[in-house]
Amino acid sequence: MFCLTLVLPMVALAANEETHAPLVVSQDHSWPPLAFRDRHGEPHGLLVDLWRALGEEMGRPVQFELVNWPQSIEQVRDGRAAVHGGLFRSPERAQFLDFSQPLLPLETVLFVSTDARARSVRDPALAPIGVVTGSYEREFLQNRYPDLPLREYPNNADLVSAAVAGEVAAFAADYPVGRYLLDVHASPGEFHVLEVLYKQQLVAAVRAGNSAMLKTINRAITELDSEKLARITNRWTHTETVEVTPRWVVPTLFTIAVLLLLLFVGLYLRALRRERSLLSTRLQERTRDLKEQSEQFQALFDNAAMSVMVHDRDTGEVIQANNRALKQYGVESVSALHQATFGASDFWAESPYSLADMQNWFARVREQGPQHFEWLTYHSGGDAHWDEVFLQPVQIGGIPRIISSTIDITARKRAEAELQRQMELEELLRQVSVILLDRERDGVARAMAKLGKFMQASRCSLFNYESEHCRFDLQRQWCAPGVKPREPDFHIPAAAISPYLPVLVRGEALTLNVDLEGGVLLEQFLFSTGSIASLLALPILREGCLTGVLSFSFAEPKQRWSQVEIKLLHVAADLIGNALLRQELEQELQHQASFDSLTGLYNRRKFENLLLHELERADRYHRYVAAILLDIDHFKTVNDRFGHNAGDEVLRQLADTLQTRMRASDVPARWGGEEFIVLLPETDLDGARQTAETLRQTIADTRFPTVGQVTASLGVSTYQPGETLDSLIKRADDALYQAKKAGRNRVRPGPSGSVEC
Repeated sequence: MFCLTLVLPMVALAANEETHAPLVVSQDHSWPPLAFRDRHGEPHGLLVDLWRALGEEMGRPVQFELVNWPQSIEQVRDGRAAVHGGLFRSPERAQFLDFSQPLLPLETVLFVSTDARARSVRDPALAPIGVVTGSYEREFLQNRYPDLPLREYPNNADLVSAAVAGEVAAFAADYPVGRYLLDVHASPGEFHVLEVLYKQQLVAAVRAGNSAMLKTINRAITELDSEKLARITNRWTHTETVEVTPRWVVPTLFTIAVLLLLLFVGLYLRALRRERSLLSTRLQERTRDLKEQSEQFQALFDNAAMSVMVHDRDTGEVIQANNRALKQYGVESVSALHQATFGASDFWAESPYSLADMQNWFARVREQGPQHFEWLTYHSGGDAHWDEVFLQPVQIGGIPRIISSTIDITARKRAEAELQRQMELEELLRQVSVILLDRERDGVARAMAKLGKFMQASRCSLFNYESEHCRFDLQRQWCAPGVKPREPDFHIPAAAISPYLPVLVRGEALTLNVDLEGGVLLEQFLFSTGSIASLLALPILREGCLTGVLSFSFAEPKQRWSQVEIKLLHVAADLIGNALLRQELEQELQHQASFDSLTGLYNRRKFENLLLHELERADRYHRYVAAILLDIDHFKTVNDRFGHNAGDEVLRQLADTLQTRMRASDVPARWGGEEFIVLLPETDLDGARQTAETLRQTIADTRFPTVGQVTASLGVSTYQPGETLDSLIKRADDALYQAKKAGRNRVRPGPSGSVEC
């Protein structure tokens, strides 16, 4: 037994001294934290450490060839490298590679820029998607989505750099690799995971047919100590482990100690010294590993792309914070950071984002474990700030703590809010367009009320641009509750408008704030006429010309309106302008339907309606009604001698005479051609005849331009109970005929069944 004890270590020593050729392992040179070169060109990473451990198991030194990903596969394929350090199985690779047992699991995801609004990998906004040349991600996407455009890069570092530079909006990468490189190249919140593409086991690979090498590698993987594998993994994933002394150490040491003690004391002491030296070396290595791990963790903590803080588990007090957190809150120390957050009342929003609500989240962490939520705060200047928050309970130095990690999602939240407001405003415009079609009620006023309430304005005003005097006259207004309306004759003078008129004429929105420099112009004029702190004015154009302005006044300063919001409000202003134009056209049509275009008097159709109404009233209340039918004598001669323009002027002047010489209750109208008719309510035959005679004399005494003197013949009739409109006018027309037959320039009463004169 003594001999055996001496011989076995010697044999083992001889076996260990046997030299072996290096095992050449090929791997991507830019695949952190799995495999990468440091600034001195030395290989590092989880797979590098793993293969060094596997090399020890196989009794062979390991030589690493770190190159671009496609070259790493080619090196194994053409025999320049014995083994590929880590990749995924695929049908394409199986044609020329044999794969080992699993090394470790790996998850591959699609990283998407926060600016890209996409919901799936098929979204056209993401095309093309970045991948590494020769990677499994490229093969997976080509097989799963054959029509999906891809853009290839030689390695992961170039891929992520291109994504950060904006060359691609999305890229596929292994999650730890993509996150590691984004922490280096990008700002927090620039990219997020859209979806998980697949989760597979990472395996080693040898050239197809090299079964001896594959068998050796599989044996080494199987026999690799699980604690050593966990130690390697934890070093790069930063999870703490407790190293346990192997079970065989104590019995072996005890056996060796007993044997050496039985053999001789000197050999025992020598072995004891050797064992003590071995333990000291292991302790030094462990200390060095822990120091490196601590330094790596501290470096990651200080330089992480997100804000990280360590809190007291019970009070929430900030105990430690990384550089990103200090910079985010504009402070230089942890105590100042705690004061700027937990110690500042203006930092917290209303419930459900108050300080009490945050304390409730800390309580949930203590009771339920990790928590993930979105949070709103107000930073310096009162700007709203959104974060995606992760709360995690941890043990640091044996003391329970809570770590908070936050990602700035303010830009995303603002974009979502703007999109939501855009959708709401688009729906409002649809409602406004329907309201403006309502002819029964004032659709413009109702539309202005809806717009003013939506914009949370104190006043919504519609001004008409009066180009002759270059001023804006108030046409309509809506006021919020408690806001005093402006006077109906309110207007903005030319002096206040002139500096801003070019902007409005170009069709651009005008935005003003009370705190802007502007002196005594439009701002001062408006802000001094009411409790206005800011103003948004939208021009209303018609055929390229400024016709009005739709303005919104606000009681509080408003520094920014989104371009989408202004664009949609431009649409609202155009809708209101079109509605006003439609109203004007309708009024014009109504006027044309009731008035004669040459004289401005009522036309025949309108007069008949008025006369029917008056006849009904006369029947109901037994009142008098009379009519005078007037015809200009020899008017054809006037047209033939002086021209139709002169004749038209005679008709217009005669219409003016009828309007000025008749009573306010009398209704003159143009009956047709050179004939006019007058309705005289509350007038009997004698009164109508006297009025007609006065009118005849006035016409005869009037000197008409160009033409000179003209005369007229007039027929008079009064309403008889039960008589029709046609009958009344027929009798007046018969009387007019008798006046002309009697020599013209005279008045005759109409015939009737009873004596009228």
